[in-house]
Amino acid sequence: MMLLRCLVLFLTLLIGQISGYGSGAPSFTCSTKMPSHGAPAQTSPATDYQITTSSSTYTPGGSITVTITALNGKVFVGYLMVAKDEGTGADLGSFSIISGGKVMCGTTRDQGVTHTSKASKTTESFTWTAPSNANGNIKFEATIVQSYSKYWLNVRSDVVTLATAAVTTKPTTTVPDTTKAATTTSVATDKNTVSTTVLSLKPMTTPSTTTTTTTTQNTDKVVLTTKLSTDNDVSTTKSTTTTLPTTNQPPATGAVTMDHRCGDTRGCFVNCEGNDCQYVVSWHYRPEYVDFSITRKVTGGGSKWLAIGFSSDPKMGDDDVLHCLSDSAGHVTVARSYNQGTSNQPIANSQEGISSVIGSYNDGVFRCSFRYSQVRPDPDNRVKRQGTSRPMIDLHQHRHLMLGDGPAFGDILAMHKENPLVTAEMVNLQSTDIIGDVARYPLVKVHGCLMILAWIFCTGVGLVFARFYKPVWSNRTILGLKVWFQFHRGLMVTTLVLTLVGFIIIFVEANGYSKISAPIGKGYVASHPILGIIVTVLTVTNPIMALFRPGPKDKNRPIFNWAHWAVGMAAHILGVITICFGVELQKVGAPKYTVYVVIGYIVYHVLMEITLKIYDLFAERQNSARIEHMEMKNGNGATQNGNSFRPEEPKRDPKDSIIKKLLLAFHVAIAFAFTLTLLLLVTQY
Repeated sequence: MMLLRCLVLFLTLLIGQISGYGSGAPSFTCSTKMPSHGAPAQTSPATDYQITTSSSTYTPGGSITVTITALNGKVFVGYLMVAKDEGTGADLGSFSIISGGKVMCGTTRDQGVTHTSKASKTTESFTWTAPSNANGNIKFEATIVQSYSKYWLNVRSDVVTLATAAVTTKPTTTVPDTTKAATTTSVATDKNTVSTTVLSLKPMTTPSTTTTTTTTQNTDKVVLTTKLSTDNDVSTTKSTTTTLPTTNQPPATGAVTMDHRCGDTRGCFVNCEGNDCQYVVSWHYRPEYVDFSITRKVTGGGSKWLAIGFSSDPKMGDDDVLHCLSDSAGHVTVARSYNQGTSNQPIANSQEGISSVIGSYNDGVFRCSFRYSQVRPDPDNRVKRQGTSRPMIDLHQHRHLMLGDGPAFGDILAMHKENPLVTAEMVNLQSTDIIGDVARYPLVKVHGCLMILAWIFCTGVGLVFARFYKPVWSNRTILGLKVWFQFHRGLMVTTLVLTLVGFIIIFVEANGYSKISAPIGKGYVASHPILGIIVTVLTVTNPIMALFRPGPKDKNRPIFNWAHWAVGMAAHILGVITICFGVELQKVGAPKYTVYVVIGYIVYHVLMEITLKIYDLFAERQNSARIEHMEMKNGNGATQNGNSFRPEEPKRDPKDSIIKKLLLAFHVAIAFAFTLTLLLLVTQY
């Protein structure tokens, strides 16, 4: 038991390890720029660091030098920097290295730059090349890490503007012979201002026209200057300045893109690779209300729901919910509900506090935005939940955010096809942080690791000992018992202990038996819990059967042997299948290709058993041929030197060979390699 405790402790430490990324930011931080250090970002200004550029302007396709510098005697150990379009918030251009770092992020893997070591640094420079079709102003934005628990988000450079473009044209019309006094016209509203000045317009012949247009996207300002001149020194100059309201243009149909207000005026919970996102949940906090916007890629047709929940822990149960409901015609409504256990329940005052609803569901994208008016609930009212009414949601509290979706039948929200995504930490809606890290489930990972050890390594090797290695080391014993039996029994007892511990752990995590939300198109994954129970029952049954094993000469011994083999093989087959389904579960968090590693193990194990069986058959045939050859040569009962002759009995079973032992060593090594690979995939993601 001490060994088992050490093993569980090791796995827990392996899963829960907190280590910095000394060789650079991991790719999953490209969308959030948030280190996975378990510590919040600094809220004070990053006065000890600055980002400077070699030029305040750039040209499409051109390059400039960008430098991160530490000031006031400070240093930095890590960073992740990108160039952002001021208008759309999209990552732009590509980086190349000058004095350190490496490129990453985006579809081209060079739209960002990060460190390559955790050594202290005071400055690092890079070359940034603008895309050839760039048409707006940009700024460089970085996360700068001073120490493991101290870092700043959204450290920005000054705005780098698009260089002014000039166009000269020759009009085909003439200006009439007329004179006008200087005129200035100004129009102002709360959101835009337009001013026009026309000076000294005199009789002219064919004029030349020079038009200069400057666009400043970070202030949404357009400046247009036009100058007309002729050989008669008659000129007209017109200057127009327009300030436009800041807008958040919707992304292209069927796409989910990063909200450029995230990290600035809005807090966000996202999953993005560059500017391509799977979901974006954003919010804008005011003491009287919170504006929410939810966008997510979904599959399937018909009525759908998309919801955010507010929970005191990462698990479902007694959670307030704000859900968007799209009917078959695409009309979207928003209502309140709550989770009772793992099921959603309607409430009587479902529309209370909800307004400004806008939504759509088309081309596989569900969009929903709304305002939720809030007041601080009376503490006494908070516990009064009579009937199906609930108090107003208190959005001043810090709670985990949950994001889920699924089919709807009328006003009934059917069970989600995938487990809801949950923020790793409680969220303060008053902050404007970008959250990309989702909740981890360490007990689920410990359960998975124990089952991988039990059914990939221990059982995979233990069964091979029993089936193919009884004749090997036939003249040797360990503690008075055959070598094969001691190894087989030890490995299978370990399997039993690991399986029982894993079974208990997952029942504690799930608070009993729990249905699983299967990913879309993978309904078979929902059978994982019931298969796990069957495997556990078979695992316990086999050693109980062994307690009643008949003696070697008993007539019922063959029946026992077949039953023992059948139960063991059934448990092994179902155990590996259960693992195959389990690694696809969302809470495990393993990469999608992990299932192919399990399938690879299955293929390998079958081939190894076939190889060992063929070798045994070949060894038996060779031994039979040798004995038959000796009998034919000497004759049955023949004499030699007057004495009766019999062929010498083989001293060692032909299956007990060096080749067989090498095959065993190879099998143990490969089984261990598969086990270690799966453990790393489950624990490190």
